[in-house]
Amino acid sequence: MLAFLQNLRRLKTLPRSGWLSHGVSMQDVESVADHTFSVCALSLLLADLETKRGAKVDVERVLRMAILHDLSESLTFDISKAYLQYLGRKGEEIKSELEHAAWSQLVSGLKNPTLAREYTLLQSEYEGGDSFESKIVHAADSLDIMLQVVDYRQKGYSGSSLAEFWKGTIKELKRSDVASAKKILALVEAHERKLRQHG
Repeated sequence: MLAFLQNLRRLKTLPRSGWLSHGVSMQDVESVADHTFSVCALSLLLADLETKRGAKVDVERVLRMAILHDLSESLTFDISKAYLQYLGRKGEEIKSELEHAAWSQLVSGLKNPTLAREYTLLQSEYEGGDSFESKIVHAADSLDIMLQVVDYRQKGYSGSSLAEFWKGTIKELKRSDVASAKKILALVEAHERKLRQHG
């Protein structure tokens, strides 16, 4: 159990490497734990908004997935797409294999087969992206990236260096089945347009 807790804490000191490869300084880059907290908060908001719209959402399941979704990075670190491009088509496959092996190592540290199985099912559900709850967490993950781009722009980082994140994330959110995520997307896009006009 102690090993699991130590790995959980390690997320506080792990930088999100995708930002580093796009020119964000080590001083300004967010940690994986920063990102995870934001995804959790956004997941809660989206789950509640979808519930108010009349959708049936298991909010506890959403939050459990959000908390666990990047936990394997405590062992693999954050392997960004920028690094994977050097591996060609095998990049995503290698990343997936690494993260699955790390996940198995992490949950074995729980020394509780029932919890390990429950957490692994949640992680598999998130990766599959088929349940509405997993779609909410994926949408929250994308919204967090967009909000982080806005934050970095306000700190003076150039839009061109962050454009890959911005455009790719917009595409993902526009394909999302989570209606409230699309509404938030529109608000963030409008805010970014104002920043460009005044910057």
